[in-house]
Amino acid sequence: MAPTPRILTVDPTWTLARIVRGAMDLIDRASIQIDVPSGPEALEEIQRGGVNLVVTDLELGSEMKGFELALRISQSVPSTAIIILADVDDPDELDAEIIESSPFVYLHRPVEPQQFARVLLAALDGKDMKEALKEPTAAAQAAHDFGPVPALDVNVAQSIVDSLLSDLGAMAIVLTTRAGDVLLGRGAVGYVNNERLSKALMPMVMTNIEFRELVGGQASALQFYDGDTYDVFVLSVGMHHFMSVVFDGQIGSRQFGAVSRYGRRAAEDLIALLGTSAWTIQPAAPAAIEGEERLSRKKAKPIVVEEEAQVIELAKADFGPKEEAKPAESEKLFAEPIKDLDMGIFDQLGKLDLTQADDLFDPEKLGEMAQQQQESRKGSALDYDQAVQLGLLPS
Repeated sequence: MAPTPRILTVDPTWTLARIVRGAMDLIDRASIQIDVPSGPEALEEIQRGGVNLVVTDLELGSEMKGFELALRISQSVPSTAIIILADVDDPDELDAEIIESSPFVYLHRPVEPQQFARVLLAALDGKDMKEALKEPTAAAQAAHDFGPVPALDVNVAQSIVDSLLSDLGAMAIVLTTRAGDVLLGRGAVGYVNNERLSKALMPMVMTNIEFRELVGGQASALQFYDGDTYDVFVLSVGMHHFMSVVFDGQIGSRQFGAVSRYGRRAAEDLIALLGTSAWTIQPAAPAAIEGEERLSRKKAKPIVVEEEAQVIELAKADFGPKEEAKPAESEKLFAEPIKDLDMGIFDQLGKLDLTQADDLFDPEKLGEMAQQQQESRKGSALDYDQAVQLGLLPS
């Protein structure tokens, strides 16, 4: 098992100590880190026990500069990897001749997280750090093409950003895409190089996607960059946008609570504008291999498989005239015969008196007949004793 690497940071402000620890956590590598504030103390630590990597600031006070410390370390222990991580006020770049012959790698803050991680890994693995400084090739970048960036309504987003700017009292807020385009800048954005800021955030795209697969769900990120002049918080807005909140370097470190509360709420409002597209990743189709591309241009011949045809006999259709369906015959009804019927009563029909037959159709005559019938019934009414005798009433 390889021994745990030893890292020495040299910085009178102790800022590099936090940066290196955060980067080591990001790349998930174990290490023993020693932090000292000056060059002489760094040389004493190296003499006591060797270190694999030295990360030093450019300005170390009046006793020694970062360049001098790097040269003295390379002379005494040539195998030690050295990174000079300059501050924001230091020169952005060095002369090409110095870079070519120098025994160290020169980086400038704010440093691109992906680039810094590559250099750290190269230093810990004994590889060429200067090669690690170079950006990935176009082929490697094409492998991380996640489709078009979803459109965002900038007019609505501006009101959300303005509200956040007021809640936090920040200097500026910059909204960028994962492609490095600046969509919106509010506040005193002229103090910050927006193009460099957006470019530095581009490596966070892969980091967010990889961490989403690691932690699961719709992951969000909040990062903090502590500088002397400016402090920058970066909040992820889904998978495709980032919101950078810039504070003065003296107050930014005290704004964690406010940024976490109001910043995350603003990020959620922006995600609501994007909808489900905020989390949608659409990888581009991989490029075809040259041989496969040639084959795809050729017209493929159809493959014919001969099979014995199965003969299926179909029923013959009858197109002749169809007979109309006859209605079902109903059952005939027969009246029951009358027993003891005297057919002679029909011979007496001619003897009937029909003189009063017309009275049946005269209302006045019918009324008189009903009155006579009622009077005849009164005279023949039954008394109680007769009703008892007839059995109509109980005795």
